Amino acid sequence: MSVPCRDYVPRFLGALALLCLGGAAVAAEDVADGREPRCPAPSWRAGAEIDAGAFAAWQAEQRRKLRAMLGIPTERVALEAERRGELEWDGVVIEKWVFTSEPASRVPAVLYRPKDPPGKMPAIVLTFGHGGSKSQWQYNYAGLVYARLGLACLAMDPIGEEERHHQGHLGTRAHDPKPVSDRAARAGRLIMGKLVFDTMRGIDFLLERDDVDRDRIGVAGNSLGGAKAGWMAAVEPRIKMAIVSGWAYDDVTLQSKLCTKLPNERMREFLSWGEYASLGAPHCAVLVLNGDADWIIDRHRDGRAWKGTHAAVERAAKVYEALGAGGKIRAWFEAGGGHRPYFVYKEALEWIHRYLGTPAMTLEQIRELPTLNSGAWCDAHGVKLERLYGTPLHQRGATLPDFGLHPTPREKLSCLRPGELGSPPFTLEGWLRQIE
Repeated sequence: MSVPCRDYVPRFLGALALLCLGGAAVAAEDVADGREPRCPAPSWRAGAEIDAGAFAAWQAEQRRKLRAMLGIPTERVALEAERRGELEWDGVVIEKWVFTSEPASRVPAVLYRPKDPPGKMPAIVLTFGHGGSKSQWQYNYAGLVYARLGLACLAMDPIGEEERHHQGHLGTRAHDPKPVSDRAARAGRLIMGKLVFDTMRGIDFLLERDDVDRDRIGVAGNSLGGAKAGWMAAVEPRIKMAIVSGWAYDDVTLQSKLCTKLPNERMREFLSWGEYASLGAPHCAVLVLNGDADWIIDRHRDGRAWKGTHAAVERAAKVYEALGAGGKIRAWFEAGGGHRPYFVYKEALEWIHRYLGTPAMTLEQIRELPTLNSGAWCDAHGVKLERLYGTPLHQRGATLPDFGLHPTPREKLSCLRPGELGSPPFTLEGWLRQIE
């Protein structure tokens, strides 16, 4: 039986040894410290087994509430996609596109794909971390790797970055300042909601293509991109896979930047982290990848972020299993690893193979791929890393599959025509003025 949040009495926390979750026991530590959950268990947990119909109804209602909280538009305009050329790079075709996300908001994007795909391709939409965009090394590397596996991979500049920055700068983090966040929130559009909605529009773009398998589309990203991938798993029923790299399912994220802090605070008013993680069940296979020494996310450096993430994933795994989708959510940690692009690790490629397919490579071939050190690769190709991340603990210490790749020069990934850079449809300010 469900009761209002105000009737959730803390004294039960110490006395209650176990909670029932789909016939599986969940430890009382799940609700300790006021961290899990803020509301009582939903009605679909009440019996010995999860009723699939009741869960689907609960899931649909939570998704509706989350979309409304984020400010996801309920109507969509035509994409008006314009092809802006293509090139071949390291055996991969890179198409250049511009399309409309919403009125007065256009998106420059590149699509990596195999040169001669044998059939309809599985596809992944990349979700970018703070300061990331389509030219950033780790996402360029991922796009090339995924295409070499036989997938299509869409990389869109996030609002405020690269060709969606008024001066075309990279690494600006232009959406972070409080005045920007406040303006968006006052208009009923959280920054995270804009980032998620643009990702949804990327899926719309893929679904308009004849060469993409509409039943095998996923998302993958790191850091803020991991957070976006997590939100996509929670609210977007069309995706079948999400790789959440460099991010936590834990209240430590309530102390992060405003783009993640605000939506997480509001989500936690009516969902626990385990419930949030279960929203992808049973259709979306979620892999959460982190380094257990990543103090950028585990900001207290005491492991609580990873303990909370483990607990949330374990709770969600019981829901997946009860719905006949056992094994489709998992947490993986690299011992001693920091803030690294785990979404390109071989562990991530194996997950992609299992749940989307890798037409150009077998599982055995993926496992046998040689590897390289990311720092050595960046040095060899003149890639400069940001001071915060350019350390052996973080981006210099990643172990990546070696396909003999070279970084694609930024100018070759440029999609805009002369005169378009800095115009309102391609800037954060232009979008803010439109929604205001």
